[in-house]
Amino acid sequence: MFFKKCCLKVGGKLKWFPRAVTLTRHPVDTQELAESIAEMSTASPGDVHLVLRSLPKVMSDFMNVGRPVHIDGLGSFHFKLSCAGRGVDTPEEVSRKQIKSIRIQFLPERQGTYGRKVIRPMVKDVELIPLDGEIEENREETSGNEE
Repeated sequence: MFFKKCCLKVGGKLKWFPRAVTLTRHPVDTQELAESIAEMSTASPGDVHLVLRSLPKVMSDFMNVGRPVHIDGLGSFHFKLSCAGRGVDTPEEVSRKQIKSIRIQFLPERQGTYGRKVIRPMVKDVELIPLDGEIEENREETSGNEE
C-alpha cells in the first residue's frame, strides 16, 4: 500500500498525516478478478465471472429483507442510513423524510485479537511504502511489458 504526505487543518493548526493513495484510477475489474480467482481454483474464469456478477444482486436481496451479509475472509455488509443532522425531538416525529441517503456499511473480517489489537486478514500483510512525487497513470501497463 502506498501513502503520501498530506497537510490538513486540525483545530486551527496545520498538521501532516499519511494518506493512502492508489497508483492508477483504473480499478481491477470483474473479469480480472475472475481470471485471478480461476488460477487459484478448478473453476473457469467464465464460471467465476458469472458468480461475481451475481453477487451484488443476491447480497441486495438478502439485505433488503433485513439480513446482513457476511463473506468469510472478507467481512460483513449491512445498510446504514444517513440523516445528516436531521434529528427530531421525539420518537413520534421520526420518519423516512429524515433519511438523506442509504449507504452500505462494510466491516472487514475479524480474526481474533492479539492483545488489544484486532487482527483483520485483508490488512494483515500490507506493506506501507512512502510515495514521493507524481503518480504515473500508466505504471501498471508498462510494468507488465518489460520482458
